[in-house]
Amino acid sequence: MSWNGTVRCRECYGTGHNKRTCPDLTERLKRRAQQELDNGSGKEGYWGAQYAKRTGTYIDGTSAKELRATRRGSTRRCKYCANTGHNRRTCTILKTDRAAFISSALSFRSRIVADMKERGLGIGCLIQTERWGDKHLMLCEQVAWHHISHRMGNADLFSGRLVNNMHRFNAGYPEGDFNSSSYHTYTVPGPIAAEAVACTVPTDFLLETSESLLTLCANHFEDAHSECYHENRYS
Repeated sequence: MSWNGTVRCRECYGTGHNKRTCPDLTERLKRRAQQELDNGSGKEGYWGAQYAKRTGTYIDGTSAKELRATRRGSTRRCKYCANTGHNRRTCTILKTDRAAFISSALSFRSRIVADMKERGLGIGCLIQTERWGDKHLMLCEQVAWHHISHRMGNADLFSGRLVNNMHRFNAGYPEGDFNSSSYHTYTVPGPIAAEAVACTVPTDFLLETSESLLTLCANHFEDAHSECYHENRYS
């Protein structure tokens, strides 16, 4: 339902009906079921069955009451784990997986902060990278803390200006345990003190209530399924 109370279909985005009664979806299933029938797959092919479940009638006009009844009386399943008896909002498996994700992310954050302190890597340091034979020396002015996670890959985390011409420049994390796929030579010829690195870490960066961490977690699980989803879905 839209903000003004009008029902809006999630399938065609039209108003006045929902996905269950969407005429566009019904017509699309009908066309595909007819194609299956024309191709010799019979009326009970995949699309034929979907059409029959929706309408109670096979594409050739014969009754499919048994499928229609199954559809109406089907058991609702959790959209995350596909188990019955609860929904995604109350799913204990999702709750456990979220907690594990946050714990893993916090552990990663703690280790990468320790590594940055050891390297002297942070705002005010000098970073030198070599890309395709060209060396670039950058004064770090900003750290993209919200991009630092165990899924960051080669994301640009440090930005600043080149010492020789003051052009803007970005750099990822150095080669090592946190970025094993880096293809640029990377050094920190002008490190800063560990205490200076610590001063630039956001106050909530290592907390479970960190806004950036909760956002990262929400984005990760937005359309995710549990490892047992498909096994439960078709059991």
